[in-house]
Amino acid sequence: MDVFMELVSKEFKQYRIIMAMDGAAWHRGDKLKKWENIVPLFQPAYSPQVNPIESLWHHIREKGKFKNTTFHSLGEVENRLVQVINTLDKNTLKSITLFNWIKCAI
Repeated sequence: MDVFMELVSKEFKQYRIIMAMDGAAWHRGDKLKKWENIVPLFQPAYSPQVNPIESLWHHIREKGKFKNTTFHSLGEVENRLVQVINTLDKNTLKSITLFNWIKCAI
C-alpha cells in the first residue's frame, strides 16, 4: 500500500487528494505512512452501495463457485474468473452495479 500511495503522492504532488478506501486492515494499519497531500476517506463497513465493484465480486464468487473450492494453481483461478466474466452481459452488469445514486450522477 505504501508503494502505491508514494507513487500517487509524487505523481500528483501539486494536488490535495481525497482517496476513498474501504476498511481493510492494510488501509488502516498503524505502520502506514501519512502523506501530506493525501487524505483518506474511509467507507462505512459492509456498504457495497458505495463501492459497486463489491457487488460484482459477490456475483462472480457465487456464479463461479469459488466458495469451498481448492485451486491447484493461480492459472486455474484465472481460468474460472475469465469464464464467469465472459458470461456477464450488459444488463447483468447494470443490475449488479448501477445503483440509483450513480444513475443520478451520470
